[in-house]
Amino acid sequence: MESHPNPSGARTKLDLLYHEVLGEVAGLVDRLENATQSLDAVQKHVQAMADAQQVLPDQLSHHLAATMEAAAKPINQHTQHAIQAMLNDTGMPLGWLCDMMIAAASKRSAVLTISRGYTLACVSVPWLISM
Repeated sequence: MESHPNPSGARTKLDLLYHEVLGEVAGLVDRLENATQSLDAVQKHVQAMADAQQVLPDQLSHHLAATMEAAAKPINQHTQHAIQAMLNDTGMPLGWLCDMMIAAASKRSAVLTISRGYTLACVSVPWLISM
């Protein structure tokens, strides 16, 4: 086996090729590191958006409840005033009707008591109690 001396030009070409490949590998490594950093930043942004989306229903619920309460308050007040006015209009007849029913029931009870032969100790018929 004979050993052939390498010409000096072949070694230089190999060194140049090696340095060129190393430069390309270093460029690829830099690009991968940049892509990894970009992916980390995107992942942080996605996590922040996911956290905001979890808080959003609570905020929306509070805002919706406050809006509904503000909208319902005047309606509730108007309804209460209307009901109170209606009750004021019917209060007198209902009170009179209640008094009349109590008086009629007391009279009937007294008549039944007397008709059965019992003695009546005291019968008092209230008139217009609710007034």
